[in-house]
Formats: sequence, C-alpha cells, structure tokens
Amino acid sequence: MISLLLPDCPMKHRIRSLGANKLGFTLIELMVVMLLVSIILAVAIPRFDSAPFQDPKKKLTRWMMNAVRHLRASAIQKQKVQVLVVDLSEQRMWMIHEAMSEDEQSAAAEKAFSLDRSLRMISARYPDQDSINTGTIEVRFYPAGYSDRVLFRLEDEDAERISFLLEPLLPKLKIFDEWIDL
Repeated sequence: MISLLLPDCPMKHRIRSLGANKLGFTLIELMVVMLLVSIILAVAIPRFDSAPFQDPKKKLTRWMMNAVRHLRASAIQKQKVQVLVVDLSEQRMWMIHEAMSEDEQSAAAEKAFSLDRSLRMISARYPDQDSINTGTIEVRFYPAGYSDRVLFRLEDEDAERISFLLEPLLPKLKIFDEWIDL
C-alpha cells in the first residue's frame, strides 16, 4: 500500500493513495469509455452502409422489401393510394402518393433509389399483359390493404437472374433466384 505523509499537518496523518486497493473501475470511468465507444460507432457505422463490398442484390432486396412494407402501411394509415414508380429506362425507383403535387412528385423522383451498375431491371409484367421493358410503370398500393400484382425480372453482370413478385394480398415481396412467369 502506498501512503502519503502530509507535511503541513501537525498530526502527520497517513492518507491512502487512490489507486492502492482498486479492484474495479469507477462509474465515471465506465461512462467515459462507453461515451468514446458510442462516438466511434456513430462515425463508423454509416460508412459500412456504403461499403464497396456490399452485395448490390441484397441492397436492392432490402430496399424493395422496405418500400413495399412502407407503401402498404401508408396506404392503410393515410387512406390514400400510394405508388411505387419504377423507371426501367433509367433504372431508378421512388415512392409517391395520389395527394402529391407535381413539384413534390418531381422532388421524390430526384431522390430516387438507383440500381447499382452491376444490376439491370430487365422487365416488369402485370398479369395477362405483355412484359414492359422500357419506360415508367406505377405499382399502386390501395387503402384497403392490397396492391397491384406485378413481377420484376432482374439480371446482374454475371447473368445471374432474380425475380421479385408482388402479390396483391401478401404483406411481403416474394424473391426468386431465377426468372419465373406469372
């Protein structure tokens, strides 16, 4: 044990050193470490989202699943038709609703989700219709909780194919590792 003698004290009291019998960490030390770790994570985690090694198919799948869930819930909650706009020519997707003005729709289109260059949306198809290969399509989500039925076909740079099937009454998007037909 380390002790200090105080020269100005007439009784020359012995005082224990703060670090002599320390068996653990103080609450302040733990809080400082947690604060530093939180700051480091807050800076590092957003960088992982745009990591160069992220799989573009997984990123698109997550975006599509979240968009479908959001549009379906918004249509029910707001009692307004919600729309997923897919631009096959520009390889972009965005969300709008029927009450949006032209300026708001243009702003939404400017913030569109763009497909990675390694992926290409080849076609979209509604039941009993021919495949749509170019232009813009709108997939509607209705206040009653259902949506249009549509099939999206995609291909990556390695010619691997994937299909997304949106069913009218199912809450989730169906994903296939091949091209399917309606």
